[in-house]
Amino acid sequence: MGKTFKENLKELLEYNDMTIKELAYQTGISHRSIENYLNSRESIPPADYACKIAKTLNTTVEDLLSENGINLDRSRYPRELLSIIKIFPNLNTADQKLISALVQSLSKKES
Repeated sequence: MGKTFKENLKELLEYNDMTIKELAYQTGISHRSIENYLNSRESIPPADYACKIAKTLNTTVEDLLSENGINLDRSRYPRELLSIIKIFPNLNTADQKLISALVQSLSKKES
């Protein structure tokens, strides 16, 4: 038998080092609803909730629902990168531009 939404969600929460409370806050989905998805074998969120969860956890709805499980390419998406991705939208525009310029400058050095 393949993986369930519940198992995939647990794996992604752990990988993203995120609590249920943090996921609830960032998605606007109630803490209770997320707990239900994690505790009920058959519970799958409606499409709009699944989209919010996937976006917050840097994955796709297809991965969340995949019976093959999540494909976590840890070498491509290390935790450090995921933490930057999480905070980047909350930075002011000037800081976002500064970080973008720094990354572009560093990537030119590697070329």
